[in-house]
Amino acid sequence: MIPLLIWFMVIVLIALLACLAIKFLTLRIILALILTLPILISIAFCVLRRSPVTESNKPLFFNSINIVSERGAHGTVHENTIAAFRQAKQNGADTIKMDVRMTKDGMLIVLRPDSVTTDNATFVVEETHWIQMSQINAYGGNNGTILTFDEAVSWCESNNMNMLWHIPDFSSDLLTYLRNKIMQDNLYSKVAVTTYCSLAILKMRCTDTQLLIGLVWKSTEHSIVNGTAVGNQYTSWYFSMMDTFTYWGVRSLLLPNFLGVDFLVTSVDDADRALIVESATSGIKTLIYDVETTQERNYFARQLQLPIVVDDLVALLGTSSSAASSNNTRRNSN
Repeated sequence: MIPLLIWFMVIVLIALLACLAIKFLTLRIILALILTLPILISIAFCVLRRSPVTESNKPLFFNSINIVSERGAHGTVHENTIAAFRQAKQNGADTIKMDVRMTKDGMLIVLRPDSVTTDNATFVVEETHWIQMSQINAYGGNNGTILTFDEAVSWCESNNMNMLWHIPDFSSDLLTYLRNKIMQDNLYSKVAVTTYCSLAILKMRCTDTQLLIGLVWKSTEHSIVNGTAVGNQYTSWYFSMMDTFTYWGVRSLLLPNFLGVDFLVTSVDDADRALIVESATSGIKTLIYDVETTQERNYFARQLQLPIVVDDLVALLGTSSSAASSNNTRRNSN
């Protein structure tokens, strides 16, 4: 309701300017600038838009991923650990999605939250040196040490696992490190980078035309976080408006086409056949995340033949042997 009210106020303001412009030269100039703004935006879009990857590494990567494990197995082991990755592979995953962060002194680690709280203090990752982070028993028990990014990548390479490196926040140094790692180990057909941040996507695309990049999006990503509404009665309209811009930017494919993304990582709540088909027509692949039920798995993974990002592999796919059999069937169909 509030976003519609804002649009109404904008229209009224333009109409008021049009009336006043009859008398005042300055207002005529302002009105002319407002009316030419869509033309300027269209020109900027055509000039600045990036192109997605056209190299052979793109089909190689997407033909080899079917089941993406979200930070590895959950439950009996801790997420974002080697034990979690190993269990995910045994349960039928062929790709590991990991959250990558950088400490204050430039060490890359695999950790979902942006801070770790102990009995004595809270350590914010980007404000803490690795020597301190390495001593934190983040998960408890005997396997509480935080996993370094290089350790995670080394394990995935040794076990022939594809990787999705998720960047929660924009960091120029982090992006540079990831690009150099891909170039150094020649991982262009084994790795894709995902993020919510459009600025991070634009920077990566401008610096590397072979790197596979995915835009993670959700229709409520700004207004609702962890099931809780963001803002108060005075500021919630802003977050709702941001969600509106994001939603229509993605659904119209204007935002993905401008950024030059190779795939959309779409919430199961926002995915539908029309968006998937239109994206494919534009050369943009689709990954589905938040898949929790067997019905969703059957529709997206089996019927539409799309890779899915899964939290609980055992609950969704059954035994590891049946999951592996399902993966082989889909891979053969491709």
